[in-house]
Amino acid sequence: MVIRDSFDVDAPLETVWALLKDVPRVATCIPNARVTDVVDDRTYKAEVGVKVGPVAVSYKATIVIDELDDAEHRATLSVKGAEAKGRGGVTARVTSQAVERDGKTHVTLETDAAITGVIATVGGRLIEGVAKATTAKFAQNLAAMTR
Repeated sequence: MVIRDSFDVDAPLETVWALLKDVPRVATCIPNARVTDVVDDRTYKAEVGVKVGPVAVSYKATIVIDELDDAEHRATLSVKGAEAKGRGGVTARVTSQAVERDGKTHVTLETDAAITGVIATVGGRLIEGVAKATTAKFAQNLAAMTR
């Protein structure tokens, strides 16, 4: 499943880019997510809670920075997570890119995810709706960090 979204942040490009590539800080912008361990400068352990319709799950995940391109303001992360109760998981490749647009920073996100377990049974439309709502909250929290 590929999910694409974008948003604008009323802050300079370099400020937003610095936050986007700082995984422990930017993780605090994601609802119900937190980095639990810094393995090295490109690898992190995290916990993420997700609720889709009537189903709520917790994931223990590993996040790896595959690419950081300062010239293009693009980051690509790989995420591999397992449900805390062991019934399913998620693998995803997330690419973000920031560009200056009309005095603001425009951020695009593309997530290519494969989901198994109970969340997968809920259905793509519900998952996509939760992803869009999560991105909106992420954008709001990111904007608050730039003030």
